[in-house]
This record gives sequence, structure tokens and C-alpha cells, in this order.
Amino acid sequence: MARAPATPVRMVISVFVVCTVAAAGLALTYGLTRDRIVAQERAAQLAALKTAVPEGTEFEPVDSATLSVAQRAAGDVRVYGVFEAMSDGESVGWGIEVGPRGYGGPIRMVVGLDRNGKVVGVSIVAMNETPGLGSQIVERDDFLPQFVGVESEQAQGDLKQVDLIIGATKSSRGVRNGVEAATAIYVDVVLGGEVGL
Repeated sequence: MARAPATPVRMVISVFVVCTVAAAGLALTYGLTRDRIVAQERAAQLAALKTAVPEGTEFEPVDSATLSVAQRAAGDVRVYGVFEAMSDGESVGWGIEVGPRGYGGPIRMVVGLDRNGKVVGVSIVAMNETPGLGSQIVERDDFLPQFVGVESEQAQGDLKQVDLIIGATKSSRGVRNGVEAATAIYVDVVLGGEVGL
């Protein structure tokens, strides 16, 4: 059986058919897994909120207008969410999810603050930092606890005392920038009376 000669039109049609089949397969896979992915992302976010604000049992997100004000307060650091931490119907603090820039991209993290604006916990939701170097921000037991106790209104001075990780300077500086952004959000949004639930 003789093979048909390869012409530019036949090659374009072949590439088009392969791309169409691949795109349809990806769309089908995404459609089948979308709900599961969203549920896993929400579970990771909730776990990070509970780690960062241990007293909180429920987390109520602020409205979109307040989130816009929070983004302005955070400057270059992306804000994913601001949540009021509740326990038995009473406010116990705030969970602020931010994404400062690390070495490998954004470090998605939650900073927990009590009702007075003191940092009570920091939890990493997701990151792409270099294994063995930047990943030390979560691997080292002594790094994230350094931020606990930082007061929002004196954060600039307090955060200068935090030791960065040698060899992972951009990653550890990214975490510090995230905590700084969260404390700025607390001062500008919560203390500034901009909160809307």
C-alpha cells in the first residue's frame, strides 16, 4: 500500500486533529476532577487557618470591598483572603492568607493574629521553593515560630529581628514580607474600621 505524500495541508490537518483531541482530553479530565481539586484546596486552606489561629473553629471571609482595601494595604503582596476567626460565636482573631514572592514564585501562607493584632501563628499553604534550600522555611522547626508574638503596630521593628535562613534568603524574606503585609492589613483594615463581613 502506497503512502500518501506529505503536503503542508496534510501536516496542518494532522497537527490540528492531534491538538483538538488533546484539548478535548484535558477539558474532560479537568471537568471530572474540578470539584475534587476545589475541595482539596479548600481543605488545605482550612487546615492552614486552623494552624495559624489555633483558637478558631470557624472562619468567616470578609466581603470583596474589604478584600480590595486589604490588597491596597498589602502593597505588592497578593491577598487571597481575610477571615475572621470565630469560636462559639465570638471573634478570637484573624486569619490572613497572602502570597509574598519567594525564590520559586509566590509562597501562599496564612498569618494568624489575635484580636489585639499579635501574630499567633504562621502556616504555609503552598510553595514552589527549592528542595533543601528554600523549603527550609517549613522544614526547620525554628523558623516560622520566630514570627509568633510580633505586634502589628510595631511589626516593622519586630520583623527586623527575625533571623533569615542562610542559603534561602529570598524564601525566608518572602515569609517575612508576608507577615509584614498581614500586619499592615490588620492595622489598616481591622483597626481602621474597614472590615465588612
